[in-house]
Amino acid sequence: AANCNDITKVVEPVFKQNAGAIYYINLSQDDFKLGVSSFAQIMNKIGSYTPNVKSANYVKTVFNTIQDLIRNEQIVAGHDVSSGGLITTLLEMCFADTNLGAELDITKLNEKDSFKVLFAENSGVVFQAKDTSIEDVLSQAKIEFFNIGKVTESDVLSVINHAEVFTMT
Repeated sequence: AANCNDITKVVEPVFKQNAGAIYYINLSQDDFKLGVSSFAQIMNKIGSYTPNVKSANYVKTVFNTIQDLIRNEQIVAGHDVSSGGLITTLLEMCFADTNLGAELDITKLNEKDSFKVLFAENSGVVFQAKDTSIEDVLSQAKIEFFNIGKVTESDVLSVINHAEVFTMT
């Protein structure tokens, strides 16, 4: 349970057509690790290393900044990254509407192992911004963020990581 100042300021976990870029923030500030992830479980493994949250203060800063951006109607869609990892979040944000997809490049996340970056369950957030003005707000708050792509009017989610390209329909 949490306090809600204005129930009309709702951000749904569905990408919007004709809105801004898609962003990713790694709340954990940790490397991408697959230990005890859903991916590890389907591979019948446990793993030795799990992602951890490095700074509770950073999480608080990100949370409060995102709340301010929502209040100011600068975020049009959003979803947490947790169970299932980044790939699950991205797919879920496309599933809820027809002819809704995304073109993403996650190379900037600096993890060459695509399975790690897509399936690691690091605490994080994916959101779609109204426009790029949010970048100044995030930078001023010293939040590391990544512009990872854009929404498309198709039923395809494509993800590039370095030389690898994944296409899901």
